[in-house]
Amino acid sequence: MINLAINKPATQSSTSEWSFSPHPEQDARGGNDGKISGEMGFHTKTETDPWWQVDLGSEFLIRQVVIYNRQHQAHRLRHFSLLGSIDEEHWRIFYRKIDSGVFGDSDGRPYVANISGDHIARFVRVRLDGYECLHFSECQIFGDPLDQATRARLTDEERENNRIPIGRDGYFMGVGGFDIFVDTENYSETIIDALRRNYYEGRERQLTADLVHPSDRVIEVGTAIGLVAMTAALIVSAENVLTFDANPKILDDARQNFRRNGLSKIKSRNGVLKNRQKILGAGETVEFYIDKSFWASRLDATSTEPSIVDKVRIPVYCLEDEIREHSANVLICDIEGGEVELLEAADLSGIRLIIMETHYAVSGETATDAMMRKLIVEGFSLHLGHSAHQFVVLRR
Repeated sequence: MINLAINKPATQSSTSEWSFSPHPEQDARGGNDGKISGEMGFHTKTETDPWWQVDLGSEFLIRQVVIYNRQHQAHRLRHFSLLGSIDEEHWRIFYRKIDSGVFGDSDGRPYVANISGDHIARFVRVRLDGYECLHFSECQIFGDPLDQATRARLTDEERENNRIPIGRDGYFMGVGGFDIFVDTENYSETIIDALRRNYYEGRERQLTADLVHPSDRVIEVGTAIGLVAMTAALIVSAENVLTFDANPKILDDARQNFRRNGLSKIKSRNGVLKNRQKILGAGETVEFYIDKSFWASRLDATSTEPSIVDKVRIPVYCLEDEIREHSANVLICDIEGGEVELLEAADLSGIRLIIMETHYAVSGETATDAMMRKLIVEGFSLHLGHSAHQFVVLRR
């Protein structure tokens, strides 16, 4: 493949006393001049979200970005995003490194970001996420030429992905680097505020970023709007994530969010998971009640309750079968108390890591503690460094 970035015009967010030139365009040249030395090619000042960018000269479908770090102080570039733009005004994130791993400090090996989906860009930006200075040795970018038919198709898809769904009131919001549709009628103010402040499912997202490995295959129970599933997909790739939710309405929103963020290969299923001992038989279904507030939809309701607007039948899936068929070794679970019934008698022999939110108020301390004892007896250990309050991390 041809390195599209080499010696192309570049710039950066700022310069510093350690820069080779006080002019951003001149200092930035060291980031794509073809010299891979392990030393810095440029240096911004310490600031919030510093960036370096290159003008590829034409529009391409970006397939891979390779970054050779500066070996000294390599830990500074742990979390970063890759953004693309056609006009240098409107930017879209197409990749994020969210784990805390340090690369290139001892062996000089680069970080290779393989880009899933079709992302058009003429301008590509490397943005350090956080308050720090940005420096690395070299950035290489690889991609495919963009023909008119592909451009027209992707433009139509982009327009469709950013259209408010018919019959819905709301707007799009950036949450954790993802573009999310926020329904102002069906999402509660508490949920909208949590999304706005970027702490909705924040703990689950951070645990996923810190503990899931690129070689893992993930099953998530409780998709909601898809933030945790998409976080996992950035690490393991979208096709290696399988997610379940009982609520068909909210799962539709998650699927749209997957498409909107170039992660449509995430596999999602509407239904309830049960362990093998709880399954009544093949083809089992259960009734699920849709509340006018999506997040309040539930299994344990009746059609006579004032807030219930619909009732649907959803399939039941066997947890052990899904683990085997997906070859899953990571389980992420947030199902508002349903974790006890799901896991208390489940065969989790293929699982190495569980990230779970527990719910004493719903399940009760006695039942939750019994589930935890069972998991520990079966070989899981409690990760004390990451478990806190209602969040539990189990590993083996």
